[in-house]
Amino acid sequence: MPGENFNNFKVFLELQRRGDEGMNDGATNRIPLFVDNVGITTAKSVMSIPVPFSGAIQGESLNLAFDVGMAQKTINISGQLLGQTIVKKRDGADAKTVKMTAFEMAQLIHSYVDSSTFQDDQNMNKLIILGPSRVGFNFTYHAGAENADVNALKSIPFSWKTRGYDNSFTMLDYDAEAGTGQNDEYFTPYTGAEDISVGVTGFINSFNTTMDGATLPAIGFTMDFVEAYVLSDNFLD
Repeated sequence: MPGENFNNFKVFLELQRRGDEGMNDGATNRIPLFVDNVGITTAKSVMSIPVPFSGAIQGESLNLAFDVGMAQKTINISGQLLGQTIVKKRDGADAKTVKMTAFEMAQLIHSYVDSSTFQDDQNMNKLIILGPSRVGFNFTYHAGAENADVNALKSIPFSWKTRGYDNSFTMLDYDAEAGTGQNDEYFTPYTGAEDISVGVTGFINSFNTTMDGATLPAIGFTMDFVEAYVLSDNFLD
């Protein structure tokens, strides 16, 4: 049955409820995805203003740019929904493990996308994409990773975070001697047992499925995920 071994998945959608106590395993309140393609876009917003008379004075027109650190960050994913195992746990309740068909997976995700950020058991506010890593937070190799085959490397989640060694001018705390500080968890090898998993937080902007008779029971899907800090009921606490 596809989806039985959660350790084999590299892409997850995570429910807002995942951050509660007792959910530090690889499966609970996550939807693993069978992905064919991942497209990541970083569109930087820089205000550019033409300088008046610069062409007349110098023979070349000039633009003045104000880089104030703004960017639109999106992830586009396409793949297949298959029959797989889902583990759901509500606050104060026992976990439920069920096997769902591809049709049920499509219906489930569509219903979650249609929900609100105030629904902890429905809102999918985090996307985790795991990839092989050699270099840690301090621009030093993970243990044994320098010459290891790429298929033997441990994984870290994709993010737009910077390594501490890059933070020569930033508000982030960084201890150069210890090689630790804010964001170090994003460059720590993933185990699946983290109390609070790291990944890209935001919202699903669109989720599309295609039920093609030639590929059933598999159902093709595409999804656009936008990186953002989304206000929720936790913000109101």
